Order: sequence, then C-alpha cells, then structure tokens
Amino acid sequence: MILLALLLAVPAELRLTMHSGEHRIEKIDWLAVSIETEGPLHAELLPSGNEVLLEPSAKGIGRAFVFTRREVRVIEAFIDLPLPLPPGKPACAVVKDAACYAQFRAAPQPRMVFEVEGLQAEARAAQEELSKAGLKHIEVAISPWGVKLRGVKDAAEKRRALEAIWPAILGPLRLDD
Repeated sequence: MILLALLLAVPAELRLTMHSGEHRIEKIDWLAVSIETEGPLHAELLPSGNEVLLEPSAKGIGRAFVFTRREVRVIEAFIDLPLPLPPGKPACAVVKDAACYAQFRAAPQPRMVFEVEGLQAEARAAQEELSKAGLKHIEVAISPWGVKLRGVKDAAEKRRALEAIWPAILGPLRLDD
C-alpha cells in the first residue's frame, strides 16, 4: 500500500504592472536577507529589510528573487505589459502524478494537495531546471518541509540554483536546511 504524503501550498509570487523608467518602493511582509533580479528589472533592498526599490529599464517581464533566511519569494513585474489573466482550474483535484503536476504548474491554485507521485514529478522538474541552468552537479530533494539542495559550493551558487528551480516549484519555495 502506498502512503500518501499531503502538502498544502500557496502561490508565492507578487505580480504587478510597472512602466519602464518608473521607480517604486514595494513593502513586503517578510524580512529579506538578499535580492537578485532577472530581466529588465533592477531591485534593491532598502535598509528596513522589508521594503524593495524596483526600477524597470525596458519592456518585458522582470523578476526580483527575494531571499529570506528560509524562503525565496518572487516579485514579478510586467513592464509595459498587462498582467496575464488568472489561470483556470486544473481538471485534477490533487497533484497526484506527473500529468496533474503539469496541470497545476500551468494553473497554480491558492491551495494544493500533493500525493507522493505529484511531489516526485515536482522534484524531477526542479532537477531538469538545474540541468538547464548548468548546475547538474546539484541534487534537489523535496519534502513537506521544503526544498533541500545537495552539492552546492557556496551561497551564490545556492541562490542561483534556487532561482533556477523556482518555475518548477508549486507554491512558496521554502528551504529545508
């Protein structure tokens, strides 16, 4: 008999629209340790630790990866673009296998229930993202408590690996270290 591992998750990103050249200070509800960006977005942590200065430079989608002690939060800025329409509901009721994982990845929901095979599909997808990012030497493990990375050389490589796996993780990217 297969035991079911259940995990509740909620989508982690903050999505907003901005205009190129605009400067915005965004208050965040978590205490940040560091921040890194991708795309046409510059972001800086302000001294308070719970405010981020966002400065888009060109049209496109930019992301700020905000690292806390135990989580990675993502602020997604749609620069001179409309926010995408909210996703529909997946046909699956729970993330029970690879097919359901794909449905939930395309349409994340506020609350998701995972079964063992669904968690395994998420872990395989995260490992593929590491391979695409040139980080094949790092192994990812996923548990109900979060993500654990093995084989990371330093803090910078860990942040790079977490940024790489973010698209594959359903819900908040919590760290289990």
